[in-house]
Amino acid sequence: MIAILWQFDVRKGREKEFERFYGADGDWTLVNRHSRSYLGSSFLRDQTQASRYMLIEYWSEMLVYEEHKSFHHEQRQALETHRGDFVERVEPMGVFTALDVPDRFGPTWSRRS
Repeated sequence: MIAILWQFDVRKGREKEFERFYGADGDWTLVNRHSRSYLGSSFLRDQTQASRYMLIEYWSEMLVYEEHKSFHHEQRQALETHRGDFVERVEPMGVFTALDVPDRFGPTWSRRS
């Protein structure tokens, strides 16, 4: 399993829009759900700087993530353009190997209702 981590600085007053966009039912997450290898996301807001967020996406493997990016390139490009309306800065923090991950049972995080 891999974890892809980004940091976002959101424009003042646009935090709720950003949270909807990247939230569990947001536009970004809905595109990722097209891949069975998308396992879900952790979405974090800084307690000391309310306009700073971290997003961690979990994927079963890097190759499938790269294929997903290519297959949904136009959708992702449109979403990234829209994201510019409410995000000042996006900083990729890296791709990490998830260690000591517990066994999963039931639906993936992205498919839970």
